[in-house]
Amino acid sequence: MMKLFLPDNIFSKIFLSEIDDAEKLQTEFSPSALISKRLVDNDTSLGLIPTLDILTYKDLYISRELGISFNALLSNSYIHFNEKNKSINEIFLWGDVTTNEVILSKILLKEFYNVDVKTSLLSKSPLELNKNVLIVGDENFKHELFRNGLSFAEEIIELVSAPYVNFLLASKNEKLLKDFASNYKSKFEKGHADDFSSLFPQLPKTSLDFLKLNIQHLIFDFEEQDLEGVKFLLQLPFFHGIVKNMIDVKFI
Repeated sequence: MMKLFLPDNIFSKIFLSEIDDAEKLQTEFSPSALISKRLVDNDTSLGLIPTLDILTYKDLYISRELGISFNALLSNSYIHFNEKNKSINEIFLWGDVTTNEVILSKILLKEFYNVDVKTSLLSKSPLELNKNVLIVGDENFKHELFRNGLSFAEEIIELVSAPYVNFLLASKNEKLLKDFASNYKSKFEKGHADDFSSLFPQLPKTSLDFLKLNIQHLIFDFEEQDLEGVKFLLQLPFFHGIVKNMIDVKFI
């Protein structure tokens, strides 16, 4: 039976909620950083992987039809700067951290502030720490942290002049990926719900209202501009000397 691996965040849960026969799918929510490896190890699986994972997992097939993309303020990650720091020489990463945040945070700060920053993973909550922190995932919404943060998606959009494609639908199995996109793409073309209180009863009203107001900036069915966004994201590590070669994405 086909297995669908999804990042354990609210946007993947919205993705799944828009598939009206989702109960037929064997779905597992997982830390985002682990999904690519699980796809490589399982020929009958597909999943949403962080875009920059394909720098390492070059043999995975990538759907040109479906994924998770942001085209404005809404984001899975928010940057929290400590205003007391006169300079930025280190940024801490916390939450469901992936290759996207590790690589792109360094590039973003180099491009916009001309600083070479050190990135470090935090093992405990940064809520009481006076540090520069990039918080990834649902903690931004559970604790309303997005209100005081800088949208990571919006910053990347400004950098590449294209949508920020956070996750790509991928598989080791080309036919499985094609069939899934063919069967389900139409489900994501109807637009999103405008009330998420039933899907996320644990979220505070401020976060639910923010989702409702900005949900149109969440994209699951890709257009050409999203594919351009993927191309630009993959060029950045090459231009900054993080990787030696450009890769040929196996889009289907």
